[in-house]
Amino acid sequence: MSWMGGKFYRTTEWIWRLAYVNLLWLLTTALGLFFLGVIPATVAMLTVFRKWLMGDTEISIFKTYIGSLKKDFLKVNILGIIFAVLGYILFFNYHYLGVIEGVQHTVMSIGWYTGLFVYVITLLYIFPVYVHFDLKLMQYIKTAFIVGVVNPLAILSLIISIALTVYILYVIPGIIPFFGPSLVGFLIMWAAYLSFNRIDRKKEKIEMANAGNSEEN
Repeated sequence: MSWMGGKFYRTTEWIWRLAYVNLLWLLTTALGLFFLGVIPATVAMLTVFRKWLMGDTEISIFKTYIGSLKKDFLKVNILGIIFAVLGYILFFNYHYLGVIEGVQHTVMSIGWYTGLFVYVITLLYIFPVYVHFDLKLMQYIKTAFIVGVVNPLAILSLIISIALTVYILYVIPGIIPFFGPSLVGFLIMWAAYLSFNRIDRKKEKIEMANAGNSEEN
C-alpha cells in the first residue's frame, strides 16, 4: 500500500505540474495577444521541460518560466516571424501549383515538397534547439535541420506520438485547456533531448576513436 500510495502521489504530482505549465502557457499567450505571446510562451514551457529531463525536477516552475519569458521575448519572436513568412511562402506556392501544368508543375512540385520537408523538420526542432544551445540567430535554424535529419527515427516516433496525442485531445477535447499544449510540448522536448544525447554520444565515440588513432601513430 505504501508503494502504491507513493506511485499514486508522484503520478498526481506530475499531472498537476503539466497542468500548471499549461495554464502558464495559456495566460502568457493571451497576454501577448497570441501572435506576440505564443512563441515566447512555448520557449518558456520547453525551458521548464528541459530542466525536468536533465533531472532538475525540483526547480521553481514559475521562476524558470517567467525568467525565460523575459530573457527571450524579442529574439524568439524574430524566429517566429521568420517561420511565419516561410510558412506563408509555402502556402502561396501550394495554391500557385494549382494554376500551372506540365513540366513547370512537376519542377515546382518537387521544389515545394522539398521545401515542406525542410520546413517541418526544422520547425519541430527549432525551439528545443533554442533552449538547449547558445547560438547566433540563424545558426539555430541550420542546427535544428541537421539534428532532425541525422535522427530520422526520432522524427518518426515524434510525429506518431504527436498524432496520437492530438487524436486523444480530439476525442476528449475537455482536457485541452489543462494538458493540450503542455503534452505536445513535452513530447517535442523529450524527443529532441534524446536526439541531442544521441549526437553527443556519437561525438564522444568519434573523439575517442581519433584519440586512439593518434596514440597509435
